[in-house]
This record gives sequence, C-alpha cells and structure tokens, in this order.
Amino acid sequence: MGLFGPSPPIDREEFEWLLACFAWIDRTLGAKDRADGFVPELVLPTDPDLLKASTAPQLFEVVKRKAGLEHWECRLEKGEARREPVDIGLVGGFTQSSNVLGTFSLEGNTPVVCYDPALLRNPDALIATFAHELAHLLIYTLGMPPGGETLEEHATDCMAVYLGFGVFLANDARNFSQFSEAGMHGWSSEASGYLSENALVTALVLFERHFDKEECGADALKDYLRPVHRKADRYLKKRHPHIRDELAGIDLSIWASS
Repeated sequence: MGLFGPSPPIDREEFEWLLACFAWIDRTLGAKDRADGFVPELVLPTDPDLLKASTAPQLFEVVKRKAGLEHWECRLEKGEARREPVDIGLVGGFTQSSNVLGTFSLEGNTPVVCYDPALLRNPDALIATFAHELAHLLIYTLGMPPGGETLEEHATDCMAVYLGFGVFLANDARNFSQFSEAGMHGWSSEASGYLSENALVTALVLFERHFDKEECGADALKDYLRPVHRKADRYLKKRHPHIRDELAGIDLSIWASS
C-alpha cells in the first residue's frame, strides 16, 4: 500500500518503543505468569466485582486480584494529590495542570500505595490509579524497562495496560473542564499518567491482539477514543498480523543504552 497504507495513531518512534516495552514485559512478568497459569484478562468498567466494591480498600483488593497480585503484601493509605499548574502562555484560553493521583513507595520491605481520597467520587479514575501504582511494584521487581530510567513511568503505564486495565487508563488520561476565574475564561485540562491517550489506546489494542481479545475494549472507551482504537487495530492487522511472534523476536539490547 506504500504511502497510502494504514498508519499508527502515534509516531513511529513511540510505536516502536511500545512494542519493545510489551516484549520486555512479556518476557519477564509474562513468562512468570504463564508458568503459574495466570493470563491477564481485559478488565472493563462493567466488571461485577468492581461494581460491588463500595470502599477504596475493597476496590484495591479487586484490582490486585484482577492483576494476579492478590497474594502480594501491599499497604494502602490515603494521601493528597499534588497539582502542578503549567503556564503555556494562553491567557484566557487553554491551561494545563497535572495531577499526582497516587504514589508508590517502600517502607522497609513493605510496598505502600497512597491515593487521593477525592478519587472516591470517580471510581474509574481510582481503578486506573491503583493499576498504575501496582504496576510500579512489578516494575520495581523486574528492573529497568527499554529506554531506561527516563521511561520508567511510561513503562509503568504500559505495564498497567498489560495487566488488563488499558480501558481505565485511556479513559482517565485526560479530563477537560470549563473554568472562569479572576476575569479569565477557558478550558482546563488535568492529565493523569504518563503515556498519551493515543499511546494508551494503541497499547490496549496490542493487549487485545496479543491475548486474543480483539476489539473487546472498544465499546468501553470514550466516544472520541474509539476512532483511535479503530486506526490502531487496522494498522496492527495490516502491518503486524503476527504480533505475538513479532514481540518474541524483538532485540531488546538496542534499547539498553537509550
């Protein structure tokens, strides 16, 4: 098809890194999981176990179980999100801020996940946060991902997608709201996580194709993300029809010094 063939919804370099990161996770965590008989499932907002959970600790335990981590010791604590305004020079127009919705740390040998209790008003965002912070725990046990320390947080998002929570991360990656204050009017944006929406949707499609759950997550995505899903799916079907074999053949050594 040449220039007129399908293209990914993210740039080529980011797509190649996503493939490498998925391959790295599959050869480390995935190999261990398969030996234990665990295969990640695609977790959706309609999951009955998630819907039954009425408190943050209950939700955390469900996320742990879905991720295959129910036997891992991990303490959950309430915290407070840190909001960092970003000046992009558009007075009265578009501003951005980032939310730190959760943190992962170690106290001695005990992993501690801290979350913003305000997220209880948005359970799907809380699920995405728990999945990301639990992915931190796994990254910590596996070592540096492709690209090294500078891409560790991005790899953590990718790990959360690999664990089955791609729909939640993609839907919660960016939230827009209108604001009016001190004579300024416009829109504000709060970003969660590190990978872009398009990259998270592309990673979700990688998950679906790798685990034979094709297009299962499309209907659960926000409306404007569904065309991104279709584009990523068309591209992978055309250009990477044997994704499982391709991931197994990626040379990860080229990313070691990135």
